[in-house]
Amino acid sequence: SPGALEIYPPFRLQLGGGVGSGRSKRTIVEADSDADFRAVNGRSTEAQLAPKNEYEQIYMEDFGAGSLRISVITKGDPVIVGEM
Repeated sequence: SPGALEIYPPFRLQLGGGVGSGRSKRTIVEADSDADFRAVNGRSTEAQLAPKNEYEQIYMEDFGAGSLRISVITKGDPVIVGEM
């Protein structure tokens, strides 16, 4: 599908300012694979062995950096497939 997106490592969970806010982001978690990220989140061995997640991007607006988009997980971790 042309809307499918594969996100490559490193995977980060960051907290902080949005684009253009001037506030820096703080990295809470950084991992080199889906499995490593799932392990940090206390996921089961089965979830850690699941294939890489694939996402479909739905753009709600298209104004460049900071535009609102929604990611829907289409394949991968069975617990979150179908989630946004």
